[in-house]
Amino acid sequence: MDARYLQANKEAKLSLLLTFIYLLGWIVCAYCVSDKIGFLGLPLWFELSCIMVPLGFILLCWVIVKFQFKNMLLEQTK
Repeated sequence: MDARYLQANKEAKLSLLLTFIYLLGWIVCAYCVSDKIGFLGLPLWFELSCIMVPLGFILLCWVIVKFQFKNMLLEQTK
């Protein structure tokens, strides 16, 4: 099998895994955290689910793209 397909499959699985982890993190922070006031003056659940989780996943996505994804030609080579 062509190595490009294997790499594309790996990247697709990583992207799907990141999506599920993000969704799980958002749900846990939004529904399982108390209504105490956070350090920005907003409810803690809001700060975690809408500010901290997205910032963390921006960093996580950068790490995955930097170290797992590869730049490759998609056109046929002869």
